[in-house]
Order: sequence, then C-alpha cells, then structure tokens
Amino acid sequence: MELFAYGTKVIIIFLIAYFGARVLTKKAIAEMTAYEIAGIFILSNVAAEPLVTKVTMRAVYGTGLLIFLIWITSHLAIFNKLTPIMEHSPTVVVKNGQLDMSALKATSLSLNQFMGLLRAKGYDKVTDVEFAVLEPQGRLSAFPKSQKRPVNPSDLSVPTQYEGLTLPLVMDGSILENNLRHANLTKDWLLSALSYQGIKEFSKEVALAELDTQGNLLVSRK
Repeated sequence: MELFAYGTKVIIIFLIAYFGARVLTKKAIAEMTAYEIAGIFILSNVAAEPLVTKVTMRAVYGTGLLIFLIWITSHLAIFNKLTPIMEHSPTVVVKNGQLDMSALKATSLSLNQFMGLLRAKGYDKVTDVEFAVLEPQGRLSAFPKSQKRPVNPSDLSVPTQYEGLTLPLVMDGSILENNLRHANLTKDWLLSALSYQGIKEFSKEVALAELDTQGNLLVSRK
C-alpha cells in the first residue's frame, strides 16, 4: 500500500513538472533565455519536494508561482528598454571578413568553439564571411561575402515555380483531419488517391502521406 501511494505521488509530480515545463517554454535547451533555464532548474527541485516533505500541494503552489514569474519575466523582456537586461544581446564576432577577438572573448567562446560553429554553417575560412553574429540564443548567423555565396536562380534570371509547404495528411496510419480540412479536401478524396496508388488499408500500409503544392500525394509505406 505504501509503495502504491509513493508511486501515485511520483506520477502526480511528473505530470505537474511536465505541464509546468510545457507552459514555461517550447524552445530547445540551446534556445532558452537565462530566466527560462533558471525556471526549469528551480521547477525540477520544487516539483520533487513532495517526495521528501510529503506535501504535494506545496509542489502545486510552487509550480504555479514559477510559471507566473516566468510569464511576467518573458513579457517584461518584450519591451526594448528591458531586453538588454533580461536577455543577451547579439554580438558581431566577424566584421568585413575579420575576426574580432575582443568580441569573441566577451562571449566566452574559445576560437576552437567558434570555428566549429562556423564550419557547421558551411564555411571553413573566416575570410569567406562578411559578417558573423552570435545570436542571443547561442546560435551563430553567418553572412558570406557576395563572391562566396551560392548562386541563386534570381542571379541567373531563371524563373522558378512556387513550392510552398508540403502538408502531411496521414501519419503512422492515422488521417490528420485538421490538415485535410485546411487543404479543402475530403476523406473520400484521400481514400481514392490512396487506392489509385494500390493502397487498400491505409491504417496498415501507410506510414506517411503528404500533399505537395502541385497537388501530388506522396506516400511512404510502412
């Protein structure tokens, strides 16, 4: 009985922490601001407190208070005057193809780490980059020199067609009704299109079915 009560408490605490984390942020860890990371750290301690103190309501109150504090802080950060205080500012680390070592040191990045971030952007030479900016989320934005950037169809005056966004209609054998309505299509149309491709039981045969902007249904079978 005691183990059952303890297990139930763990489940309740997990749900509190889970929903609290979802409310706090939808970003990846690398994109979180300082106050969001602080909130997540404190949340883990507050949510786990009932496992020691056996007072579950204290965790509910603490989680709610944390969510409120993070909500207030994130809304204060929207104001331009408070943004530099609440969040990091972008740092230009490369100017006109020249590395700014003082700016790089201010970001606490080593030269080795910076070169790794630059290579991840597809550049192995600092001189190929006109400007590089370390963003507040910790990511590097690199802007190549005009002679080093890839050729675009517009540079060659080549006309291109609109591509838009491919829309998934079936995932893991389940029809996504909202996406189907968004595309102004019916379930009968979808079943007919799948049948045309030799699929009789989509729930057992289809892993993914996507509609491209040309109206083609692209199917990946299980």
